[in-house]
Parts: sequence; structure tokens; C-alpha cells
Amino acid sequence: MKRRSLLTLWLALTLGVVTLVSAQELAQREVGVRWQDGVPRVSFSARDLVTPTARHQLESGLRKQFVVTVQAYREHGGSPLATRRFACSVYWDVWEEVYWLRLGNRPEPMQRLEAVLTRCLDVHDIAVGRASDYEGRSGEHVYFAVHAEFNPVSAAQCRALLRPGGGGESLGPVVINIVRRQICQAESAVSFRSASEAVP
Repeated sequence: MKRRSLLTLWLALTLGVVTLVSAQELAQREVGVRWQDGVPRVSFSARDLVTPTARHQLESGLRKQFVVTVQAYREHGGSPLATRRFACSVYWDVWEEVYWLRLGNRPEPMQRLEAVLTRCLDVHDIAVGRASDYEGRSGEHVYFAVHAEFNPVSAAQCRALLRPGGGGESLGPVVINIVRRQICQAESAVSFRSASEAVP
């Protein structure tokens, strides 16, 4: 039991390092950044997240979800200075023949899928953090990493999917890790970063 716990901890730490390295090595794309009252406001498009399969699923009548995470990093690494995350839930109402989109608390009806994608994935001028997150960092270089997912599996759902069933053979930690990567990932995902720029 102790050995399993140590292996689990080692895997978690290893994945943490991989995540950090990949954040620094993301492909650079156009991300608009403007600063207002000490807070960065970013704009970008993540429409390439929507594969033909994802588009078909969005038209199926089942509820689907986009989750977009934006994080500010120092150019030379370290933990994120600030994080902004939002979810956009969508389903096609076959009776009313409209898409119902929920971004926040209130559902919005939309006639066309393109309008849904614009609302969820063409991001304009969202704040990433608060002024206090960047206080005292004037002149330091930062960049913004974007990770957008279609139908991600939550941590709780992942644990439930991997919970051992009765009567079967137990899986080793390495096998569990491989299975986790296969079944606990979003149906599609895109990740990219902005160019670096100095904090005003």
C-alpha cells in the first residue's frame, strides 16, 4: 500500500513537470493583449477545437461543453501568476429548433451553430487575474497560455471511471496512468501561447 502511494506521488510530480515544460513550449499564436488598470485583457480564437466529429455531436441534441483556460506565466517559468477559466454549455433543442447556450447563469437561445462557436470560442477582451497579481512586476516579461477543451472529463468523473470493479484483476500504477490518459481526456483540445510582453 505504501509502495503504491509513493508511485502515485511520483507519477503526479512527473506529470506536473511535464505540464510545466509543455506550457513553456507551446506553439505561439496570435493573442491580443491590452492592459487596463494593471489587468491584462486578452483576445483570441480557439475555433480549431471544433473537429467535424465535434460539430456532429453539437448537432445531436445532447448537452456538450467547451472549457477554456487562460493562464499568465513569467517568461522564465514558474507557477501561473493568474488563471481565468470559463465553461460554455450547449445543446440543440429539437423541439424549438434552437441551440441553448449557457455561459454564466443565464441560458441564451441561438439559431445557428456558427453563432454558438463565435460566442464560446472567439474570445474578446477577457480579464486574466487582478491588478494585484501583477503588482511589482513592471518590466517583467509574461505570456498567456490558452488551453481549450471539448467535453473534458472532470477529475471526479475520471476517478469514478478508474475505480476498481469487483472480481477483476487489479491494474498496476503504470497501466492505470496509461488508461487515465486515454479515457480521462477531452474529446478534442487545443493549446497555444501568446508572444511574451513586458508588464507595464
